[in-house]
Amino acid sequence: MFCADWALMFGFCGASLRQLRAAGFSDDALLRSPAPAVLGAVSGTFAALVLYPLDFVRQTATAATGTAGRPVFAWSSIPFGACAFGLFLRPGGADAPLSDRAARALGASAVALAAE
Repeated sequence: MFCADWALMFGFCGASLRQLRAAGFSDDALLRSPAPAVLGAVSGTFAALVLYPLDFVRQTATAATGTAGRPVFAWSSIPFGACAFGLFLRPGGADAPLSDRAARALGASAVALAAE
């Protein structure tokens, strides 16, 4: 995982939530399981598809395996997004104290890294 994956996932997830809210979906409906995990997986897929032809980081990393020069699909972005957003996005999360949100963010990141 590198910063372009994360930035694309975060942007896609935020834009999707904004569009769904504008379409009339409530926060309770959007943040009820399994919706956040599904949105995270879709965001991860979007990031992997966008980066596929431009993924110079994975192309360089695979040079030792003999696959250098070929685009490498970022499969790991899908479980990472599902875990990161699936565990972090919860009802009432914006109203929680900062320490609770930070703990949830660290926990979601740790699980997402393990899934990746």
